[in-house]
Amino acid sequence: MKLKTLIVVILVCSCVMAAQSPRFTPPPGKNAALRYWTAFAEMKDRSIDDATTKLMEDVLSGNAAWDEQRLGPIVEENSFAVRFMQRATELPECNWGLDYSLGSATSLAHLPRARVLARLNALYGARQMAKGDVEGAVTTWLAGLRFAQHVGKDIGLIGALSARPAFTANLHLLTVAVASGAVNAELQHRIYAQAGKLPAEGVDWIESIRLEAWADEEGLKSLAAATDFPNTYKEFFTYTPPPRATPPSPADIGGFRAVMVDVIAAFRLPPAQTRERIAAVNDRLKKANPAVQAIFPNYLKLNDSREKLAQEKESLMKALK
Repeated sequence: MKLKTLIVVILVCSCVMAAQSPRFTPPPGKNAALRYWTAFAEMKDRSIDDATTKLMEDVLSGNAAWDEQRLGPIVEENSFAVRFMQRATELPECNWGLDYSLGSATSLAHLPRARVLARLNALYGARQMAKGDVEGAVTTWLAGLRFAQHVGKDIGLIGALSARPAFTANLHLLTVAVASGAVNAELQHRIYAQAGKLPAEGVDWIESIRLEAWADEEGLKSLAAATDFPNTYKEFFTYTPPPRATPPSPADIGGFRAVMVDVIAAFRLPPAQTRERIAAVNDRLKKANPAVQAIFPNYLKLNDSREKLAQEKESLMKALK
């Protein structure tokens, strides 16, 4: 009898303690990048032939209709990764946690995965539209725009260029959907509100160039300090240095820094004027140290990408009016 009484007392005390204990509350998630890594891990590898790859590109560019038989299984097996990514885009921050102290050796292993996931997301929306889920497709493509912004954040030019296909695909598919008359006024308002928050040229090109300038200057400094300049140069650029190449001097590095000030100023101008300014900068660089010439990106092509993104966004905004 005493044993039974003791058991009852213990059970009652346990219940009281459990009732008084605070319930577990998951810690709030703010960093979208951590969840994007989970989405990357959930993507399924699949061998795709050239014909299927071309079909994907045609669908994303609006030159082909959705093909459920050929593309449906690819999107379906990656649907969890896509939906997980879409939820992550709602988080307020995105910090990829890059180790900038490594300079030009900083790992950017997430970018290839991000490019694939961005394409899968755009195709996911195309599939929704083909099935008549207009609201779902719009929600997907808007999430794709947010993801593109995060892909290009704090990485430099390669981040901006990696974000561009995601922007282009989602902006184009949204434009086609709006122009077709399939998107109602409420959804058009949602699109207009979110697209209006985007930079006029898709990404913050100035910030990307600033980060690129820092990384390139660090690269020049490492070349200047190299004990074996020819081999270090070859490792850095994948080809042997030309005969007149020498370790960058402080004057070379200072000249590069001054050139980048001009490049940043040029990208504050409309694309046509930027093109003229960058052409003049390129002329100045013809007399620079070959290492400086080699590390200098093709800013004319970058300006073309910037201009095309601006045109894509403008096409969408016009379709919404």
